[in-house]
Amino acid sequence: MSPGQGLSAFPEGMTRDGSRIHDAADYTDELVARTRAARESLGTPWGEKGEYAEQMQKAIGEAEETLYLLLDHIAVAQRQAADGTVRTASGFQGAEDANLDIAAGTDLDGTERPGGRR
Repeated sequence: MSPGQGLSAFPEGMTRDGSRIHDAADYTDELVARTRAARESLGTPWGEKGEYAEQMQKAIGEAEETLYLLLDHIAVAQRQAADGTVRTASGFQGAEDANLDIAAGTDLDGTERPGGRR
């Protein structure tokens, strides 16, 4: 592979698309809120008295709360991924700007000349 080919970055696209990851986190939060509201409106389907109700609450009730906790963690991870992607894009943009400034101030024979980005 010749120089200039291979790995490349598009900072503007990374920033735009990285910000959209927040939409996935918001959607996850929305799903949890709607599911909780719908589930709570049903009450306790297996009742609240007796050994059967106790066993169902222990098994399904705890699993339900664990699922909500997991989805909350997923939303946090999605937000962290979005923020990390935007920070990475900013770093790529900074490196690109610095490389252009360096290249603009150097002749092909390696001598430095006044100038900068043009």
